[in-house]
Amino acid sequence: MMNAVKRPWYQGSLNFWFKDLGCASYLIPAILATAACIIFIRVESLSTMMMIFAVVCAYCALAWQSIRMQATEWQCLVTDYCKHVMFQGKVFIALINLTLLCGVALSPSLNNINMLLLANTLGLSIWFICRVTSHLFTTCCYLAFTFAIIIPTFSEHLPLWLIPCSLLVLSLILLCKNKLGMPYIWQAGALINYRQGLQSGWSPVPSGFLSNYGTAINKQLFPLSYFVGSSLSQYIILLVLFSIIAIVINFFYNIAEHVLFALTLMLLAAVTLCQWAKAQRSQSWELLTTLPIYNESHAVKVALSNSALKFSLLIGVLCFVSASILLLTHQQWQLLNVASYAIACIAATLTSFVLGNVFKNINVLSVLLCLSCGVSMGTVNVMIEHGDSILKLLLISLYASVLAVLNRFTIKYL
Repeated sequence: MMNAVKRPWYQGSLNFWFKDLGCASYLIPAILATAACIIFIRVESLSTMMMIFAVVCAYCALAWQSIRMQATEWQCLVTDYCKHVMFQGKVFIALINLTLLCGVALSPSLNNINMLLLANTLGLSIWFICRVTSHLFTTCCYLAFTFAIIIPTFSEHLPLWLIPCSLLVLSLILLCKNKLGMPYIWQAGALINYRQGLQSGWSPVPSGFLSNYGTAINKQLFPLSYFVGSSLSQYIILLVLFSIIAIVINFFYNIAEHVLFALTLMLLAAVTLCQWAKAQRSQSWELLTTLPIYNESHAVKVALSNSALKFSLLIGVLCFVSASILLLTHQQWQLLNVASYAIACIAATLTSFVLGNVFKNINVLSVLLCLSCGVSMGTVNVMIEHGDSILKLLLISLYASVLAVLNRFTIKYL
């Protein structure tokens, strides 16, 4: 074991946190969400969502580094290696929370304090669980993100007694943190989970889930399904199942607005995970070109562009049908709004494919996908709420058409 060496606390932070693919995909969105929360602090519905999203993402980055500590032997070879990296993570958590507290001070609201405490309770739970085990990372993170989507919807109705309850739970978690087991112990299984997570973008869907039902979808979307894998058909089936369940519930309770919001988020998350998996498997181009299907590499790229367009149109049809049924149930349906919403979803999907075609650096791609998700989410919401004119329908159709052309044109950069 190497002797302890005094080093500045910030040394290596760029490599540990921003050049590490998995960690950057959580920490960079956390920083962007923190900035968005400060900018839109007066818009309570948006600021609360950004606040809880920023905190949960920051803790997910810390949890991911905890898994990396369990998967690497450096912590056993280099004295205080784990302590050094984890201290940097704690600094990031503290800075994000302090920034958010400044935002709360600009717009004093007990609801914001409530959200911040709930977010830290969720995040701290994820981190302490992942310090001792690696296989629960995906489950914990996506449960937390589900709460991050749902809780802001009811932020105005959350009771204020949750503030002392959250403080009590946080105190109990800190007091009992060592009861879960010895943290950061090297585990062979952690390395397997680390590699699988890195390749799949920490997809919450198990690899064998619904795989028997997606064969026809994968065939229709080949060669896109070749790069993304069985996850492509799984995401489509899950989106369909979510829409069906939501439609049934909507017959009894009017939840159309919340369902469309959640459906759009799930769609953007699925498309982002597809791009991540595609980027990780970019080295398998040579194997695909050796198959007796295509004459040259250009033909493969054209086929990939066509399958991406086909996937986007499939998503648009799903969104149009789901939105129509949801809004017709309570006599809220308007053709122009629904059509604009569906085309905006197509445009959002095509945007991610264009970015995936052009940018090869996974960190740059992660940042751009995060930004495009925010822009696409805003565009979709505007279309569903205010896309009630032919002019707006024509503009969003033109926008989607331009992206479809760019999707075909940018294949030369693959």
